[in-house]
Amino acid sequence: MKTHIFFIAIVLLLASCKNSNNSDLTYRIDLERNITNIKSIPLSTLGSSLEYVPLETDTACLVQSITNAFLTDSFIFISDYNRLLKFDINGKYLKQIGSKGRGPGEYPSLGNFIIDKNNREIYVLSSRIILVYDFDGNFKRDFKIEFPCKQFILNENNELIFHPFNMPTPTTDTVYSWYILDKMGMIRTKIANTLKRINKALIIPVSPLYMYNDTPYFMEFGVDTLYKYDNHEKKPYAIFQLGNLKLPPDPTMSEVPGINGKIWVNEIRETKSLLFVNLWWDLSDSISNCVFDKSSSSFSLLKDNGFVNDIDGGLTFWPKKIINDNLMLDYVDAFDLIKYSKNKNKNDNKEEASKLNGVVKQLSETSNPVLIILRK
Repeated sequence: MKTHIFFIAIVLLLASCKNSNNSDLTYRIDLERNITNIKSIPLSTLGSSLEYVPLETDTACLVQSITNAFLTDSFIFISDYNRLLKFDINGKYLKQIGSKGRGPGEYPSLGNFIIDKNNREIYVLSSRIILVYDFDGNFKRDFKIEFPCKQFILNENNELIFHPFNMPTPTTDTVYSWYILDKMGMIRTKIANTLKRINKALIIPVSPLYMYNDTPYFMEFGVDTLYKYDNHEKKPYAIFQLGNLKLPPDPTMSEVPGINGKIWVNEIRETKSLLFVNLWWDLSDSISNCVFDKSSSSFSLLKDNGFVNDIDGGLTFWPKKIINDNLMLDYVDAFDLIKYSKNKNKNDNKEEASKLNGVVKQLSETSNPVLIILRK
């Protein structure tokens, strides 16, 4: 009898341990099962009004292609591959923030930037250097980081969270996926890789990293779990079930040619109701923009890689930046918007197409990009 009681106790203990390990797992997302579930979803499910902001075109502010953008109540900050530019909320050019170079206050390259609205500071990531400017473009300080990096965010504690390049390291040294620094560059926390990669085949520069509800979320290459960093703990939040579609987590050079048709999660953004998921197919430039409905647990690939614009009949919309649940941002080349508008005038309802005419008339094919702002 005692033996049976002891056995039952062990079973219950193991079950409780299993449950506690999964207690923070909020979502299970079955990509393999739903990879052919392609849907046309109207933009009106996300918001109710669109605003087009053509960025002023001048020799002082010509933009090759927007790599990052951020919106405040008064300003628009955008970067291309070489410069960080400041516009007013209507798209009028104001000034360049910093400049490319190797002197004091200059960035050798422009990898990424983030905005600290509360303290009116701009953090520019340039290779292994962080440069800090105020909103007027005045240089304040800089500091070096010890790892190659293209991604960073600012959390609610005024800490900078970095994701270094995910590189194979065939050594016994611990490799870290995430570094948390204070705003002066001092390391506060390092989070080790879940997966130890040793095969010298792939260097992965980016992985999902974002803020939602004042909480950082991140996902490591080769690992199916999306984590959140809550109360100084790494906790599982969602798991992506890839099945036979999963890339080898640490491919060798001989395996690389055979990964066609495999996918990996490149980027995630989140709102109260949805996860916006960007998938990359194998190592090509082929992408799929997808949504996961948090209430119904449904996962869908978006037809034409965006939400169908049923608000004004314009281009499909994909939120390249989520400022908050009520404000999302997309941007498009002027050339593409002009081309789309001409096709709408030829093939579609003229009343619907006329909604964009006021914007398109301001543009030429060499104009700067146009920001598209979606509001609830």
